[in-house]
Amino acid sequence: MIPDIDITVIVHPTEPKGKVEGAILNLFPDAEMTCEEGSEIRAKAKELETFKTLLKDQRIRDTARTVLGNSMNPEGLRFHLNKQAAFVGKVNFTEGDSLLGDIEISIKTEDAEGLILSLVEEEL
Repeated sequence: MIPDIDITVIVHPTEPKGKVEGAILNLFPDAEMTCEEGSEIRAKAKELETFKTLLKDQRIRDTARTVLGNSMNPEGLRFHLNKQAAFVGKVNFTEGDSLLGDIEISIKTEDAEGLILSLVEEEL
């Protein structure tokens, strides 16, 4: 089953909207974005391969396993990523309270544990 990925980002008045959109696309290149009421970007994506590759390349799969495991809810996963790190193509998990804001990711799936394993397990 293909996960349903919802992305929400608050765009502050001091931030160029294009840079925030670029940050999203660095992690989720298939994201389709819409701008909501001036200062919010909402996006939908289906592909997690880039995100998975970044976890591997940055060698943060153990951290990802812990954070994603803690982010499970009845509908799937919900976690936050640092906007500035995403802008430079890096994954940095946050608690959702970064000074300049975060990217909120909500992934709807019936098999959250299986999804986490597919993101963090090494291929043989």
